Amino acid sequence: MRTLVFVLIFANLLFFAYAQGYFGEEVSPDAAHLAQQVKPERLQLMWRPGEAPAADAAMSAPDSPAVSPVESAPVESSPVTQTQTAADVSPTSCLLLSGLQTADADRLAGLAMTAQLAVVQRSESWWVFIPSQGDRATAEKKANELTGLGVRDFTIVNEEGAQQFAISLGVYSREENANRRLEELRDKKVRSARVGPRRLENARQTLEVRGDALTALSFRQTLPAGVSARDCP
Repeated sequence: MRTLVFVLIFANLLFFAYAQGYFGEEVSPDAAHLAQQVKPERLQLMWRPGEAPAADAAMSAPDSPAVSPVESAPVESSPVTQTQTAADVSPTSCLLLSGLQTADADRLAGLAMTAQLAVVQRSESWWVFIPSQGDRATAEKKANELTGLGVRDFTIVNEEGAQQFAISLGVYSREENANRRLEELRDKKVRSARVGPRRLENARQTLEVRGDALTALSFRQTLPAGVSARDCP
């Protein structure tokens, strides 16, 4: 029995020596495991012998100072921008001056424009006319042509001025009515007629004045007596 135990121990020692290559074996028993590795060239050492592991080095490194975000300073609007904004929202006003003689309308329109107010000047009467023919003989010849075209309602202007010897084909209080009359004349082949404000000495004019409310109020207060002004509808 004791002999059998020694034989088993000796056999184990021989097997261990064989496995360790003590009998001249050139191939390590782990060679088969190395051959089974997949792409061993991609393996990288995280640290080399004698060096601290990367995790330990990161833990031992001093904390880097925290970088605080850059706070943007509030942008202050410039005085120029504030002034322009205030001007943009400034209240405006509209005045209507009616029943003016032509000379008065022209004078008040000039004063309003000097005060930086916008002005629209309109005649309170519109007429359909053929411009001045230069002399009475030519005007009468044109009148005969109108009669030949079937036009009966017309007059030759005799008053001295820029419109003397023009032919009036109708005077209207509204521009759209004058335009309607012009279309009727075009249907009768009258080509030289046109529509315009009737700017005779006795014609009435209307001014529409728009602009800054304070400036318009100042302009309104300086209007001469007898000139009526009201807010635009």
